[in-house]
Amino acid sequence: MVYRVNLEGLKPDEDERSLRYLAKDRKNEILRDTYFLIDPDSSPSQTLKMGLTIVYPTGRTTGHEHEDLEEVYFVLSGRGKMVVGDEAFPIQEGDAFHVPPGAFHVTYNTGIQPLKLLWVTGKVRDTR
Repeated sequence: MVYRVNLEGLKPDEDERSLRYLAKDRKNEILRDTYFLIDPDSSPSQTLKMGLTIVYPTGRTTGHEHEDLEEVYFVLSGRGKMVVGDEAFPIQEGDAFHVPPGAFHVTYNTGIQPLKLLWVTGKVRDTR
């Protein structure tokens, strides 16, 4: 008989050498890396910015808002929770969502693997 297991269902080792043990007192602290892939300052793009953010287990992003930018996200891998304004919702690989201009937003990693998010921001046109 074949033995099969999925990593998402396992509890990680928590001895004193593990990331979980070392980060246990840092629950939901800012623990992320962001890579700017396309940026008007360093590419031909005039208004769009694209990046990859990796949120590590137990971590979160810096909560922030963009008054003149809208943002779209695509979850490449991992699981988490997204808070946009007063709304919180689970996110996982394959999800895409929109954050309107001026909305406070923050991402939490609720899984055991890094949460990888591809995002794009664009300036909102003035329609006045």
